[in-house]
Amino acid sequence: MESLKSGIRIFNYLPAVLIIGLISCLTSCNNAKKGSSSGDINTPQKGYSIYSSFTELINAEDSKYPEAVRITDAGTRENPTYHGFFFYNCAPMDLLQFDPSGRYMLGMSVSIEGREVTPSDKGEIGIIDLRDHNKWTRVGQTTAWNWQQGCRLEWIPGSSEELIWDDRSDDGKSFVSRIYNTRTKDTRTLPRPIYTVSPDGVTALTHDFERMEHGGTNFVGIPDRYKNQWAPEGTGIWKMNIKSGQSEKIVSVRQMARLLFPDGLPADTAGGLLYIFREGFNISGNRFIAFVKDVRIKSPGVTSVRTTGFSMTPEGKDIRYLYDEPSHHYWLDDERIMDNVDAIPPAGGDPVGAYYIFNDDGSGKPKEMLWIAPNGHDILHPGKEWILTDTYSTNDPGENYNLNGHEFLYMYHIPTKKFVPIGKFEFRINGKYSNLDPGIFRVDLHPRFSPDGRSVSFDSTHEGLGRQIYMTDIGYILDNPPSLN
Repeated sequence: MESLKSGIRIFNYLPAVLIIGLISCLTSCNNAKKGSSSGDINTPQKGYSIYSSFTELINAEDSKYPEAVRITDAGTRENPTYHGFFFYNCAPMDLLQFDPSGRYMLGMSVSIEGREVTPSDKGEIGIIDLRDHNKWTRVGQTTAWNWQQGCRLEWIPGSSEELIWDDRSDDGKSFVSRIYNTRTKDTRTLPRPIYTVSPDGVTALTHDFERMEHGGTNFVGIPDRYKNQWAPEGTGIWKMNIKSGQSEKIVSVRQMARLLFPDGLPADTAGGLLYIFREGFNISGNRFIAFVKDVRIKSPGVTSVRTTGFSMTPEGKDIRYLYDEPSHHYWLDDERIMDNVDAIPPAGGDPVGAYYIFNDDGSGKPKEMLWIAPNGHDILHPGKEWILTDTYSTNDPGENYNLNGHEFLYMYHIPTKKFVPIGKFEFRINGKYSNLDPGIFRVDLHPRFSPDGRSVSFDSTHEGLGRQIYMTDIGYILDNPPSLN
C-alpha cells in the first residue's frame, strides 16, 4: 500500500488541539515503523521532528512531516499534463515564482516526460491564483526550455504586473525572451534570452544557451556558431536592458580562458568547449557570480569537466576568483555565498562534501562549514534563521547516504544547528518508483519560499503523476522553533 510520503496536512482553520491529534494519528501512516535510533526528536506534542544531524534525519523511521498539497491539475491518464517551476532562487530577488503579494504563482506545463526535448515541444506559461481554487490562467508559450532549468520563468523583481520567460523567435532562428503584462494583457519581445534579472528589475544577464553542454540545461534546435572553437571571443556574457532590449557583451569566453590559464592557453583543446553556465546577482546587484565550464576531450570516450566560479561587476569588471566546482549557490548578502561543494574545511583535514560559506574575497577557501550532507538546492529563509534545502534521489558513487530513490526536503535551524524534516518523497518516472539515476530527466524538488516565508513550493513526482507543483505550510514550525536549551 502506498504510504503518505508527503506527510500530514496542517489545516489553518483547525484549533491547535485538533492539529496535534491529527499529527499523532497520521504520523503512523506516514512512516512504516517506530523506534528511530535518534534521541533528539521532540515530543509528539511539538508537531514536528528534530534531529542533530543530516544522517539522523534520513535514517529516522518515525519522522513527522507537514503534508505537501498538490496545486496543479495532472489531467487524465489518457491526457496527462505535467507542471513545474523547474528551478529555485539563488538570492532573495532571484527567479521569483511568486508575485509580491504571494497570491499568484508562476508555472510551466508540458505534455511530455522522460525523453529529450525537441524544438517543437511546447511549454505553456501559466499563472496560478492561490486564492481562487488554484485556477490556472494561460498567458503564453515557449519552445525554449529544458528539463533542469525550465525557460527561466520569473516575475520581474519589484513588479506585480510583469513576468518574463525565454522563447524561440517567431522565425525560429534565435532565442529571445517574452515579457507579459497582467494588467494590459500585452506581450513584448526582447532580442535575447535571459538567465536572471537584477534585483532592481532593470538588467538581465544572459549567455548562449545553445552552447551549453551540461546535461538538460541547453535549448535545442539552434546550432552553436562557435561549436568548433574552444574559447571564442564572440560568445560570453551579455547584459540587456529590460525596458529597451539594448544589450552588450560584457565579458567573452576568451577573456575568461585567460583568467583560468594565466600562464598561457592549453594546447589540448581540440573538440572541447569553454562556456558560461550560470549567472546570479548578489543582494544589491552590484556584483554577480558566473560559472565557467571547461569541457576537454582527453581521449576517445574520456572527457574531463572543470567548473570554476568567478564574481564581477555588471560591467564585467573587477573579476575575482570565487571557488572551484560551484554548484547550487545562494547569496546570503553582498559578500557571502552559501554552496554545497567538496572542500577542505576551514579547520583543515581532507575535503568534505558539505554546505559551506565563502566570501567574495578571491581566496577560494570556505570561511565556515555549516553541516555535512549531500548536494541540494539551498535557500535562506526571509527571517534568516532557517536554511531550506533538498537532496537528489540518488547519490554519486562513494557517498555514504542511503537515499534509495527518495528526495528529502528539510530545514536547518541556524541558532540551534538542528535539522527539521519537511518531506520524504519517492522519485517516480513514467509513474513508477525508481532508485536509479534518471540523468537529465530527474525532477529536483528545487524548493522555493513564499514571500511571507510561511509556505514552501516545490516540484515533485511522488504521486506518480509526473512533475507537479506542491506547497507545504511550515508556519507551525516557524512559530515553534527548536529550543536553544
